[in-house]
Amino acid sequence: MRRRTRVALFGLVLLLAAPAGAWAAIQQQARVLPAYDADGKLVILALGSDIGPPNRAGDPRRGRADAIHLIAVDTRRERATIVDIPRDSLITGTKVNAHLNTGGPDAMVAVLEDYTGIEIDYHVLTSFSGLERMVGALGGLRVTIDTPMYDRSSGSAFSTGPRRLGPKNALAFSRDRHSLPDGDFGRSRNQGELLRAAHRRLRGSGLIELVRLAGAFSRNTVTDIPLSRLLELGLLANRLKPSDVQQVPLSGAITTGAGGASIVLLNPGDAFARIRAGRIGP
Repeated sequence: MRRRTRVALFGLVLLLAAPAGAWAAIQQQARVLPAYDADGKLVILALGSDIGPPNRAGDPRRGRADAIHLIAVDTRRERATIVDIPRDSLITGTKVNAHLNTGGPDAMVAVLEDYTGIEIDYHVLTSFSGLERMVGALGGLRVTIDTPMYDRSSGSAFSTGPRRLGPKNALAFSRDRHSLPDGDFGRSRNQGELLRAAHRRLRGSGLIELVRLAGAFSRNTVTDIPLSRLLELGLLANRLKPSDVQQVPLSGAITTGAGGASIVLLNPGDAFARIRAGRIGP
């Protein structure tokens, strides 16, 4: 796996010798590549596992999903929707995050395809330490904190206002639910905001930067995205305007299940119906 990654990235590095005119041609070629589906819709399931070295030993593919986000992209109109799905959501009779533990990313894809009616093209899975390393590769992420966050469990200690989050603070920001008034809904919403912050940071990156970030991505994720498509997807993300990316935090109710565990009863509204109908983005 590592050798294939090095070979693929070496091929990307060769592109660095391309002059400015060739760089423009590369961008145009990525723009006109055949659509992923007949409708030009690309859907990626982004997952964060609560297992993975060095923090928690084990295979990230057999942890519980601490973060679950459905990212739909209209590759023709270049618009996107990020749907934040709380990890404690009750789906198929159990918490949706448990399906990663019992069946890995493929089980998560199957369950969420059935629940949403949306075909998922690829999945991406990272761990706590993987998130930290990718945030480090991006040089930190800028977010605006709307409510004070002080949670001993996650390590969050943030006052309100704009701030730059380094690797450890980004992880704390993404994990805190205890100090948020809407609990798991707020945690999922903050995770989606981190995705948007990463996209804002990526915007305007040149080819050298995209190749470097593609390497960081491939080292810190488990994904079925072909290595040959990483640059193409990086170029697509680079072209998406932040104003054309819509974040949709789902609503619902939080209740208590067996043993006092928190359970989320989702009310997705028309979030998934809009994506099925091709109404992606703001």
